[in-house]
Amino acid sequence: MRFEVLGPVRVCHDDGELPVPPKPRALLAVLLAARGKPVTVERLLAELWPDGAPSTATATLQMHVSALRKVVGDRVGTAPSGYRLDLAGASFDAAEFEQSRSLDLWRGEAYEGVAAGPSVAAAGARLTELRLNARQEWAQRALTEGRHVEAATELAGWVAEQPTAEGLVRHLMVALYRSGRAGDALRAYDRTAAALDELGARPGPELDALAAAVRRQDPTLDRPANGVPARRNRFIGRRAELDRVIDLLGTARLLTIVGPGGAGKTRLSLELAREVASDHDTVHVVELAEHREGPLAIRLAAAAGIREEPGTPLLDTVTRQLGGRVLVVLDNCEHVRAEAAELAHTLLAACPGLRLVATSREQLGLSGEVIFGLGGLATPAPGSTDPHSDAVRLLADRVAAARGGAGLAPAEQAVAAELCRRLDGLPLAIELAAARLRALPLSEIVSRLDRRLDVLTGTSPVARHQTMRAAIDWGYDLLDVPQQELLRRLGVFAGGFDLAAATEVAGGDPLDPLTQLVDRSMVEWRDGRYRMTETIREYARERLGPVERAAAFLALTNYWTTKLKAPPPVDGPAHTEWLATIGADHDTIVAAVDWSLHEGDPAEGLAIAAAMWWYWWVAGRMAEGLGWLGRALDRSAEPTALRAKALRAAAALARNSGDLAEARRLGEEGLATFRTLDDRTGMIAALNNLLITAQAQEDYPASLAFGQEALELAEAAGDARMIAAASNNTAGTLRCMGRLDEAEPLFTRALDGFRALNDRRGEAAALTNLSTTHRRRGRYEPARSTMREALAIYTELGIAEGQLDAVEGLAQLAVLEGSAVDGLRLLVLAERERSALGAPSFTPDEIADRDDAEARARAALSPAEVALAFRAASATSLAEAVAELL
Repeated sequence: MRFEVLGPVRVCHDDGELPVPPKPRALLAVLLAARGKPVTVERLLAELWPDGAPSTATATLQMHVSALRKVVGDRVGTAPSGYRLDLAGASFDAAEFEQSRSLDLWRGEAYEGVAAGPSVAAAGARLTELRLNARQEWAQRALTEGRHVEAATELAGWVAEQPTAEGLVRHLMVALYRSGRAGDALRAYDRTAAALDELGARPGPELDALAAAVRRQDPTLDRPANGVPARRNRFIGRRAELDRVIDLLGTARLLTIVGPGGAGKTRLSLELAREVASDHDTVHVVELAEHREGPLAIRLAAAAGIREEPGTPLLDTVTRQLGGRVLVVLDNCEHVRAEAAELAHTLLAACPGLRLVATSREQLGLSGEVIFGLGGLATPAPGSTDPHSDAVRLLADRVAAARGGAGLAPAEQAVAAELCRRLDGLPLAIELAAARLRALPLSEIVSRLDRRLDVLTGTSPVARHQTMRAAIDWGYDLLDVPQQELLRRLGVFAGGFDLAAATEVAGGDPLDPLTQLVDRSMVEWRDGRYRMTETIREYARERLGPVERAAAFLALTNYWTTKLKAPPPVDGPAHTEWLATIGADHDTIVAAVDWSLHEGDPAEGLAIAAAMWWYWWVAGRMAEGLGWLGRALDRSAEPTALRAKALRAAAALARNSGDLAEARRLGEEGLATFRTLDDRTGMIAALNNLLITAQAQEDYPASLAFGQEALELAEAAGDARMIAAASNNTAGTLRCMGRLDEAEPLFTRALDGFRALNDRRGEAAALTNLSTTHRRRGRYEPARSTMREALAIYTELGIAEGQLDAVEGLAQLAVLEGSAVDGLRLLVLAERERSALGAPSFTPDEIADRDDAEARARAALSPAEVALAFRAASATSLAEAVAELL
């Protein structure tokens, strides 16, 4: 039996709705509002006759109870001084809605058509409020997922029912705006304002602010698109071009947008990606402007969050993981055209659901490639002042931004049209010109630009490029000498930078000239960092003379050599901040390495590369790190402590990539170098490194020898950190050999040592190892608590590999204690995440334990239960699993 109140009150059975007379229906509504609790006769009389019960009401109530029992049977039971409705075993749509929040359950207004008293009214009001909340939640999801047209259609009906529900109105306005219906969004606001006015109220500040944002076309209202960078400002014009490239992409798998520098190829490609993002499962934007050496697959993997897998070419890993409908944007391909064409060819052949958009100054030259040529924005015809042309609209918008809201004056329209024509409508040139209007009249800008354009006319696509250079030349000439010098030196950065780095490169306090460069749109300030557009950065580098270039790069190299001397911090927040800082500056750091290796001191490049190994490992960019370390080692053959340190770093990356033989070779060369130099500290670190590699190779005698020597040297030197590390690693080898009695005290010693040093990562590693030892000895409860403690620390530090070690340990405990389904689910989840991270287990006994646990779980389960575990793993993220286990 089913009871329904989300609309007219009904009782339904398998055969359909059961007829209930009006008064018994009202009685049913009161009992349903009580949710199975007793309702006294006095209360029922007040509910059914809210204006006052007649003298015969008690007898009449008994008649209504009898009539209701004929429909629902003995579910209507007597209770002390009253009656109650038994809902056990029945379905109730109000309860289902509260559980599921499904709006499909509603058929009208709550308790519709029932004339009953305050308890029913209160229950109906509560359900109506819950429905409003559910509608707002649905609308937010739809907008987040890009279903703007669907949201607008659904919300329009809901707002018609509740015109003063401002939360729904806000969602409707956003949905309409993102559907290209800004006027309808404002009309929705006006209707709500009118409805509120009839009640003597006015719209709240949030609704007013949204209406103002719609009127000014605030870029923060634009449709979000996962994987596509947010807009920095409004996208003006290009509607025809955008519609055309959308159509072309709909019938092609490779679209290349070609045009001169400054034409807006990147911006158009991002707008294209934003418009079609909802048609794809994922969007990946791959910036190639700063790519120097190595395969382009490294950039694609980084953009897509794909980590390399040991023994598998990175491109194979990438193509295997780019499943479903994927859009990839390869931006700025001109300097790596051949490599970009090869990558595009491979991706299109291996990934049938993939579409690719490339931007370049020339086509890639592949079969099936569709070319879209992009020039400047539409400009007014000669002699015309058309304010609606795209170029003039862009200029007017940027002028308003530069002048604090004051746009072009009517008297400036003719000069504005001439300026846009002279700049060939190139967007970046127009932006630079608009920025100058803070200090110069428009006519002066045209005259200054005129003198340069006369020299640079007469060539075709190159002319547009030279026009761009003329615009930058002119902007550069407006700078004073300190600003010019700073701009040139800032060209050494390969991405964003902060004030400290700019100070080092400038050789003095750059704040005043840097602020002026930001004001003049030569440098951008965004999200706490400075950056230059690629075109201006190239220009700045070209302006650097040989002596000034060497000085700027030397300062940059010294800055990063000094900054990276300190090892990565071991506590959680500081470690996370360090990773974020290095990630943001990665391209500049490798630019410093590249300059050092080719033009500066190779030893400086080696020092930076050796210090970067930890970032490359944690970030899953081990192949890239090995490449830079290899090039640096090739140019620094002298047997120095720095070379030995770099060999140790390369050995660690090789081991974690799965190449154990190369890791052993590099590690032994590093150890030999440290021995030659009699560098005891370096010897200890190299021995620890080799200990782990030999352990992974199951060369236990060598591993023990390395570990015992490391421990002896560390104890002799009184090096507490290396004593703890050597104890932990040597104990791991003993545990692999089954010598648990000897391993456990060493693990405990390592744990105490790491805790004394507040080394959280070392502490977590020792806890994980102790937990494994407890489990091997059948001590399941301490094994569980210790592993959970390790998991909490790894989660605090943001080290995914450590989290997976802990998840697998807890999964094995679950299997041993009879929870085979849950244990198998966690093991499958961990295997999936390891594959995605490119972080395989390489400790032999841990691999054996994991395989044994999976075999036990499968043997204990039926095929259906195994399938259930796999489905549950697929539906669970690592973060969810960690939260569950903690």
